[in-house]
Amino acid sequence: MTLPPQDLTGKPLICPDGVLGPVVEVLVDPVSGEPTHLVWREPVVLYQEISIPISYVEEVDGEGIRLRVRREDIERLPRFIW
Repeated sequence: MTLPPQDLTGKPLICPDGVLGPVVEVLVDPVSGEPTHLVWREPVVLYQEISIPISYVEEVDGEGIRLRVRREDIERLPRFIW
């Protein structure tokens, strides 16, 4: 990943089957400073946050962060708890 973590926050997450929504937080390895996960807030009655491994990112372009997996794959990931 070539962008600094702060430049990823707020960018839209784009799956092959549509847009998920914006990145609400970037989790960073404390030693290397490299991003490890992107946190997406799933819009449900009481929101849930899902931690998406950085390995799911295909590319970052002018439109957002393109993921190599579909929305249903993201929705199956464990919920992120602070």
